[in-house]
Amino acid sequence: MSKPPQIAADPLWFPDAHDANSHTLRLSRIARKALAEEAFLDDRWDRAGAAQAAHPVSDFADLTVPKRAPRFIWHTAFCGSTLLARCLDKPGTNLSLREPAVLMSLANMKRTQGREALQRELGPVLALLARPFVRREHVTIKPTNTVNNLIADVAGLLPDARHLLLYSDLRAFLLSIAKKGEPGRAFARQLFTIFAMDGHPIAQTQPRELLKLSDLQIAALVWHMQIGSFLDAARSGGPEHFASLDGDRFLHAPEPALIAVDNFLDLGLGAEQARLMASGPMFERDSKDPSQAYSAERRAEEAERTAASIGPALDAIIEWSYGLFPASPRAAGMPHPLLAN
Repeated sequence: MSKPPQIAADPLWFPDAHDANSHTLRLSRIARKALAEEAFLDDRWDRAGAAQAAHPVSDFADLTVPKRAPRFIWHTAFCGSTLLARCLDKPGTNLSLREPAVLMSLANMKRTQGREALQRELGPVLALLARPFVRREHVTIKPTNTVNNLIADVAGLLPDARHLLLYSDLRAFLLSIAKKGEPGRAFARQLFTIFAMDGHPIAQTQPRELLKLSDLQIAALVWHMQIGSFLDAARSGGPEHFASLDGDRFLHAPEPALIAVDNFLDLGLGAEQARLMASGPMFERDSKDPSQAYSAERRAEEAERTAASIGPALDAIIEWSYGLFPASPRAAGMPHPLLAN
């Protein structure tokens, strides 16, 4: 079995799973190409045939993050984050890691075991994730949205890191939930139960009152809870470390958005890379399942049909939710926007 020093020195050993009870990491030996191509580095990822090793997280306690601090794309779900991360991947310049399962495990460990337990393990895990495959390559990490409770912890641990806050407006978020039917509505309620563990005041609502709410009302609360964490992060971190981007603006004007993201994250991809990505086939396929055709126009048409099926209730839910969260910004109102509003 490979020893921790050998694993730490070799980025092919990827930390792909974390056990919060035994405080153990499982690492799989994976090529860079496979990491870059995988839509999600979580339980949906088939690691069959990969060599594996398991070690206590404490074995990597002395491992430090590379001088080039990782970049982060935090998001609210259904806003183009997977596509954006794919567009930013360029061998030798930037490696994009999408939704590593280890970060989800740490986020849940913080919820169940507290911040002290998290602080013992977050540093080593980030150091393992941030190892470049070649010298001077950046690493950009896109956690899943249930990991947003770690934004402040990551920013405190990595003061040189840069963070993009990618989001959709409330209407777009609700339509994305609704068009997925029952699975989308169930997902919204699942998100609420997860974010409720992060101390949001709305989570103190009596269960009998919550049961009176529709699925889309719960989804609206979920959006506001996520936006609240983004607002806290942006205000505490400042524009040199945090920037925001509306996912719909990215999808409808990808080239200027990619240039702005590249410049802010200081990846060095260049304007030509942005042009190639924006005009290439990536924007014609589903980023989660490239075998499926997709486009910004199709997304907009689906949204229009879904809005028509909901009717006036959609706007009523939006206004009701802003009555509960008056501090939440309206469309394109997030702090530190990368593109002028």
